Amino acid sequence: MKIAIFYSYNGSKFSGSQTQSSLNAVENRLNLALNHIGIFEPVISSSRTDKGVHALMQVSTTHCGDFWDLNKLKYQLNKHSAPFIKISKVICVNESFHPRYKAKARQYAYFIALDEPNPFLADFVTYKKSVNLELLNEALKHFIGEKDFKIFRKTGSNEKSTIRKIYQAKAYQRRIYGLNLIVIKFKANGFLRSQVRMMVANALFAAKNEANLNKFISNLNSQIPCTKIPAPAQGLYLQKIFY
Repeated sequence: MKIAIFYSYNGSKFSGSQTQSSLNAVENRLNLALNHIGIFEPVISSSRTDKGVHALMQVSTTHCGDFWDLNKLKYQLNKHSAPFIKISKVICVNESFHPRYKAKARQYAYFIALDEPNPFLADFVTYKKSVNLELLNEALKHFIGEKDFKIFRKTGSNEKSTIRKIYQAKAYQRRIYGLNLIVIKFKANGFLRSQVRMMVANALFAAKNEANLNKFISNLNSQIPCTKIPAPAQGLYLQKIFY
C-alpha cells in the first residue's frame, strides 16, 4: 500500500532535505529508518529545503506491505529516525497521490529574534537588533499576487517556470518561549529554490528606512534584486503543506 509520512525535523543536523551522496540529508535518514524495518522504496517528498532549514510539517510517500499496522509503523520509524526527525502520523493514501504535485499551497515562516544572541538557539532563529515592522510589512505587500519571481531564486535553479502566486506575505511580533520574535509568513502555490530566503533578505533591506523601501519598490518593478545574498537558513521553517 502507498503511505504518506508526516514529520518534522531539525534542519541544522542535515545537509538539506533531498537525498544526497553524502548520506547526510533528511531523506537519507528517513530512507535508512525505513530500511531498518524492511521498506526499501525511496521516499518522494513534498518540498525541498536547503541546508540548515527546518520543517514543522514535511510529507513524504513510499510503499509498504499491506500487513503493516500504521501506528506500529509510526512507532518503528520514530525509533529509528530520532532524535532529529519526529514522525507525527502515517496514513494510507491513494496511488494517485503525489506529495509535491497534489499540494495546493505551502506555508513558510521565518523567525527573527530581537534579543541578545544565544549560542544555544543560534541554529533556530536569526538575530537582529531591531526591525521596523511597519516598513517590513509595507515591503512584503509587494510580493502578494501572481508574479515572475526569477530574481528571487538561487543561481543554478532549473525550474521550467518562475511564475508563482503568493497568497500571503506578512510579518508580526510575538513573544514565544521567552524570545521577542518577528515572524514573517509566506503562503503560496509554490516557491522557487531559496525564494523565501531571498525575499526575506530583500524585504529586510527595504525595512531599514524609507529610502531603502522606495529603492526596493523601484527595483522590484525593474526586476532587479536589492541584494542577492539570501537571509540565513536557520531562521526558516517549512510550516505547512496544504492539500
